[in-house]
Amino acid sequence: MSHRFPTLLALPLLVTAPALHAQEVVFGEGVDISDIDTTQADLFVTGDTVLDDSVCIGNACVETEMFPEDTLLRLTNPDIRVEFVDTSSAAGSFPSNDWEIQINDTANFGQERFSIADTTAGTVPFTVEAGAPSSALWIAAGGEVGMGTSLPQSDLHVAASTLPTLRLEQVGFGAFPPFFWTLAGNHNVFYIGNANGNGFPFSINDEAPNASLALAADGNVGLGTDSPGAPLEISDDETFSYFRITATGAPVNQSVDITFTQGPLGTGEMRYNIVDGDGPEMRLNADGDMVLDGTLTTGGPSCSVGCDAVFDADFERLSVTDHAALMWENGHLPAVGPTLPNAPMNVSEKMGGILNELEHAHIYIEDLNARLAAQEALNARLIDRLDALEAAD
Repeated sequence: MSHRFPTLLALPLLVTAPALHAQEVVFGEGVDISDIDTTQADLFVTGDTVLDDSVCIGNACVETEMFPEDTLLRLTNPDIRVEFVDTSSAAGSFPSNDWEIQINDTANFGQERFSIADTTAGTVPFTVEAGAPSSALWIAAGGEVGMGTSLPQSDLHVAASTLPTLRLEQVGFGAFPPFFWTLAGNHNVFYIGNANGNGFPFSINDEAPNASLALAADGNVGLGTDSPGAPLEISDDETFSYFRITATGAPVNQSVDITFTQGPLGTGEMRYNIVDGDGPEMRLNADGDMVLDGTLTTGGPSCSVGCDAVFDADFERLSVTDHAALMWENGHLPAVGPTLPNAPMNVSEKMGGILNELEHAHIYIEDLNARLAAQEALNARLIDRLDALEAAD
């Protein structure tokens, strides 16, 4: 191996500590070490090495390399890689993974990047692309992570000039198709979107009040309250509260309001209102009084006593006398049944029984009317005979 000294030694060799063989060699303008043997290193130092100033490593370094004042190490090469090769014994349980810092792709038209590669696993878990903005990723002293900010205010703080967004993506594997969810927010709204193109199935306006939506520990849902006392509780600090059901495809009236209010008695009143501008169609107060602004049609129960069956030819109808006897014996109309004081009453069933008794009554009236007509005809004939006898005398 040959050594080329571009300048003469400025000072003679100084032996400063004979016992330790320490030597100091001073060169006036530096030293250039090179040879043509590329199989061995030109410089191999077995002891500790101290470099007191800036260092350039790489085949593009020049003797006149100029360093900025705050630069201690410069790597300059067409392909820059810094390897960390752990030679720990593989026989034990010592960690021995190898790592590498990679600067840019080596292929033409490759990616401009700074990466940390796990060379043992063959992965690149961390990459920063060229042109990434300032504070793209920032870890504060307290462990807070900032993305787009150097002043993270929470465990994860994402900042952007207009619409900070998070994306949760399933890239697809086997039977699991590609899919993603988007979480985003700005000065107007926070929303969750999906990949189906269905817009935003969930959104919160920036002026939404406290407890607009609350899910309690027992699964109860509160709208306007953070302590719902039922599976669904809608609360308002006004004297009334309501919810609306809307069917936008309905041709005329599209909404109905279910309202609870203090009512005219101040004891509470529920109202059912088709939103058509004419007020509620039904009102029910705390005393159980109901007001309907229309007709009431019920679907049952069916008339157990037959109702219109009394007009059938094979219907076994009691005589007026037997019907009356049964009525007086039981103290109520047979088809209607008992109606006790202050007891609940099935209006639909009662109405069916009343209809049956009314039909019985009309049949009895018709029978009695026929009997009366026959009696009147008989009386008329008897009067005619009596008049004839009196005239003969």
